[in-house]
Amino acid sequence: MGSGIVTVGRRPYASGLYWENSPSGRISQAAKEAARQPGHQADFYAVRVGNKAGRVPQFGLSHAAAEHSAGMPALAACLANQQPGSWVGAFRLREGTAVVVVRDDLIVPDGDQFFLDETEARDRLLQEMALGGFQRVYAPESWGIPGADSMPISLLLNDRVDIRLRPVAMSRRTLTYIGSALFFLLILLGAGWYVQQQNEKEEAERLARLQAFEQAKLQAQQMLPGSLSDQVQYPIPERTWEKHPRPMDVIAACRVALSQVPLAVVGWNVSSVSCDQSALSVAWTRSGGFAAVPPNAVVGDTGLSATLSVPISNLSPRGSEALPDPDETTARYLRQDWPGTIARVPDEPPPPPPPDFTGTWDPPPIPWVKRSFNLVTPALPWTLPLFFGDLPGVVITSLAYASSGASDTWTIDGEIYENRR
Repeated sequence: MGSGIVTVGRRPYASGLYWENSPSGRISQAAKEAARQPGHQADFYAVRVGNKAGRVPQFGLSHAAAEHSAGMPALAACLANQQPGSWVGAFRLREGTAVVVVRDDLIVPDGDQFFLDETEARDRLLQEMALGGFQRVYAPESWGIPGADSMPISLLLNDRVDIRLRPVAMSRRTLTYIGSALFFLLILLGAGWYVQQQNEKEEAERLARLQAFEQAKLQAQQMLPGSLSDQVQYPIPERTWEKHPRPMDVIAACRVALSQVPLAVVGWNVSSVSCDQSALSVAWTRSGGFAAVPPNAVVGDTGLSATLSVPISNLSPRGSEALPDPDETTARYLRQDWPGTIARVPDEPPPPPPPDFTGTWDPPPIPWVKRSFNLVTPALPWTLPLFFGDLPGVVITSLAYASSGASDTWTIDGEIYENRR
């Protein structure tokens, strides 16, 4: 009796695993912990998940000494998934005889065995039959066991390979691949940081030149004689978007705030979630019956609703940022795959005159325009394609979550500032 590799058709299967019921839903973690216990020291494990009929999860352990390898299908588990219920079977194969014992749709701990001696396999089958409780018995016809079905294992298995062996520890080759990937990722991040620093430096230099030009222009106008020196000097319009945080910073801050809220509360259903640059707001409605108040929430007068607000902090203005042309914004919008709208909105009002000003106040048009946008997506906002992630002039005004029962959606509203044509 032992473990090894058996061949069904032309496909090799692992036989002779030791099976245990998983104490929790984290089956892989439980299998790895059991594999490292003294007395096991297993190299591979296989997992059978639970089902709606109430079957608990299982995992099987095996060793490399049995010539098992990662990715090899587990014979007993594939058979048990293909043939549910309570049954026992002995199957004569090229390499020996495999005995599989399944009770209540679960492989018994020593119910996955491989025998080189056919007599030992027959004795094991008869021993299990003596305990009773089986709906079906499979055995070779030559054994002469009353009531046994001699159906070939290839027909019972039906080429099933859904449960395979997994390594308990990562191989050296896998670790090498991961290390290499991390190394190249660090190189890419370093290169990206360097390019960003260079772009910021060039932009700062451009703004400094522009400011120097405006100052020189002002001084030249003041030196002109007569009416030209008395021309109205209109103030530079306020660059509103530069006082707002970057869009992905707002989304990241809302994500952090959302992680602090217990959305799944017994007796309560989330009716709405909204977030902006100042706070995250969550509202619940009571679903009936006994219900404890959601932590830190404020309950309404009727007791049927509750709300919670989490302040948003650590958001900083983006600072100096040049605007894109409208064509670039439109092209970005058309390339993304989420439903939504984008539309021109009225220009911001011109700067007002000084309190003591007399005369005609006719400032030139502000050198930028503004469009509003709206995106609706079933994904969380921080998993969106980078429609606005690196697009200058984007301001996120709100994120809102809604559930219709059949689907969940996030709505992202905002504004985009662009250069005037």
